[in-house]
Amino acid sequence: MSTIKTFLAAGTAMMGLAASAGGSTPWTYDAADDHIGRIYYYERTNTDGSLDERVTVYRRSATQLEVYKENGLCYNAALVTAELDLSTLSAHTITGGQLQPNAEHVEFAFLTTNEEGSQVDMLVQLPDVEIREDAEIGNEHWHLFDFDLASFTVATPHLDNPAAGFGFGMALLWADSSSVDPLFWMGEVEAAHTGSVSHLGHRTERYALTGSAFEWEGASGTQGQLWLDADEGHVVDAIFPAPNHPGYTDFRLRLLHVSDGGDVEWTALLTRHFEACGN
Repeated sequence: MSTIKTFLAAGTAMMGLAASAGGSTPWTYDAADDHIGRIYYYERTNTDGSLDERVTVYRRSATQLEVYKENGLCYNAALVTAELDLSTLSAHTITGGQLQPNAEHVEFAFLTTNEEGSQVDMLVQLPDVEIREDAEIGNEHWHLFDFDLASFTVATPHLDNPAAGFGFGMALLWADSSSVDPLFWMGEVEAAHTGSVSHLGHRTERYALTGSAFEWEGASGTQGQLWLDADEGHVVDAIFPAPNHPGYTDFRLRLLHVSDGGDVEWTALLTRHFEACGN
């Protein structure tokens, strides 16, 4: 397996929220909109339902996120951590790791935003090689697409006026050994509010997504859709006409359920991954 594909197997990733096209910020951080200790259970697939993978997001603290990615117990799984900058509602550091027994993990991939917020630097440390890349950031409210909307879903509860629509930008770590530029800025997306609807058993605000991010050569279309929980703001469903991992054709992230089980539930979830696997 190539070093880039090994990085993919560990599942680091992230998608991004950015300021609106008009330049004003459509959200304001308020601690009252946070749900510390909450666990969001998602499933990522192609839009046809294929290549399913569970993506589970834990809000450990106001600034700390942890994300567990797996496609079956006992198989390799990722544990990715991030630190949020509450002034921009973006993650300024992301650390990719591989889950180990007893809820431990080994870190090997590090993404860090510079002090100016203009560039993200990537370092991947593997036993036989070290990989370095960087990318310019087009908006201070950014998130890495292949983080599977993890930081986005804790940012959108802070929208000041969800019915007014908003903007977000995307960068992408395309973990493919054939890519000459695996870490790059995709572009901007505009989320236009299209109604309040019932969706997947939730009251939601629905948005049509368009923008330059879908002009990337890997995109399969020019429009996407997004549904946010009308009461608490997190992502209920998202459909993008672009993949965020090699092997996929596009992207869907669907909420399975939400729990406020906190650290006890989270530790039990991680521990269970290898608990009955034998030697």
